[in-house]
Amino acid sequence: MEPGRERRWVTAAILVGMLLAALEATAVATAMPTAVADLGGVERFSWAFSAYLLTSTTTVPMFGKLADLYGRRTIYLTATGIFLLGSVLCGASESMTQLILFRALQGIGAGGVQPVALTIIGDIYTLEERGRMQGLFSGVWATASVTGPAMGGLLTDLLSWRWVFYINLPFGILSAAMLMVMLKESNQRRQHRLDIAGTLALTGGVALLLLGLQEGGASWGWRPWPTGVALAAAALLLVLFIRQERRAPEPMLPLDLFRHPVIGVASAGSVAIGTLLFPLAAFVPMFTQGVHGGSAAEAGATLTPMMMGWPIASTLAGLLHMRLGYRPLAVLGGSVATAGGALLATIGAGSSPIMLGAAVGLIGLGLGFMSTPFIVSVQTAVPWERRGVATSSQQFFRTIGGAVSVAALGALLNASLAESGFAETAQHVLEPGARAQLEPAAVAGASAALAQGLHWIYVVLAGVALMSLLIALRFPRGRAESLAHRPATDSA
Repeated sequence: MEPGRERRWVTAAILVGMLLAALEATAVATAMPTAVADLGGVERFSWAFSAYLLTSTTTVPMFGKLADLYGRRTIYLTATGIFLLGSVLCGASESMTQLILFRALQGIGAGGVQPVALTIIGDIYTLEERGRMQGLFSGVWATASVTGPAMGGLLTDLLSWRWVFYINLPFGILSAAMLMVMLKESNQRRQHRLDIAGTLALTGGVALLLLGLQEGGASWGWRPWPTGVALAAAALLLVLFIRQERRAPEPMLPLDLFRHPVIGVASAGSVAIGTLLFPLAAFVPMFTQGVHGGSAAEAGATLTPMMMGWPIASTLAGLLHMRLGYRPLAVLGGSVATAGGALLATIGAGSSPIMLGAAVGLIGLGLGFMSTPFIVSVQTAVPWERRGVATSSQQFFRTIGGAVSVAALGALLNASLAESGFAETAQHVLEPGARAQLEPAAVAGASAALAQGLHWIYVVLAGVALMSLLIALRFPRGRAESLAHRPATDSA
């Protein structure tokens, strides 16, 4: 697609779609307590989030492959339609069971919107321009992270919790209409054999893995039943998936992709990014509330340096990758993240909020410098017909890394609190109202125990940051052009 009005409209359509998916991931959190009060079923509260996470993660590789087989436009519009249908049904829910089911449907759509949107950007922009666009999309996620909770609370207070879902409809329709009219594709159509067995094995395996890890660290506990069974079944399905992909004529996730030196390193880097990003979002606000006694708003503000640092660094990386190459930027990002991780590892009960903000800000800058080289290099290393699955794999690995690390580090925190004897009290210091009803000695003891448990989590994350630097050092040398795929024809 040549630069001009059509490309600008397609970009605007994708930005709107990505913003909707990003806002949905953050705005719902502030509306959900009101929804529970209205619908009942507080014991299933967490499933409204878990259902969305499970389906939005497990469907990412499938949509990436479908976008390669049937075109980006068709699959993006299909995913958007599923997302909007799920949104409307969520808003119309009359019970918590309905809301959970429709959140799962909404997550299926979100699992297609995000990777296909990034694939389209890889199609319509040149190598020189793709890095700059990644910075723009990082800004979308940063904006959603900052404004999403406030928007969810405002809609809930002024209208109803249902409007957190209904608000998606007009903007989603606008995004789909613009893309339907403006995006033209000329890819060659041919007969395909869908890898149904591989899709089912991967989807089932990842779903059971996430389910076992999440519930094992929460309501189920780390018992043979049902956690052990879920994890064993997940391992079996993933082994079957690998076997299936090796023999399928058209595998859903071609394993030979990861033998490519660029894609192999970038995939490992994406796992490291997710392993840093998700736990920071989960365990840094907890320190502000539980140790410093801050409010929910103050806890959320603690992450602002990271959310601002990421798009700034990502944009700079997009501007510099053609001049410097991918590897120097990834190494710079790993180095900055390692410095932030080292500072984070020193955080304790007496640390100031400024010190905590500086640590997460440095990590955010590091992640931004790494993320752009990883995703742009992967999009550039493959031909058009594999760009969808290659792009989606990076988002998939990032999410898997995050989900696994949050569950594992949550188990580490629970063990630390149990050993301290303040596991029960620590839950109450996280909420200002409950904290005010505790004796000062109980507050001091629980806060100290929580600070100690979170300290060990931060030490682990410092190690992950160092690992990200070691991964970046493995990235192939060479200028961006020399690492790009050079087909006879590579057009969307």
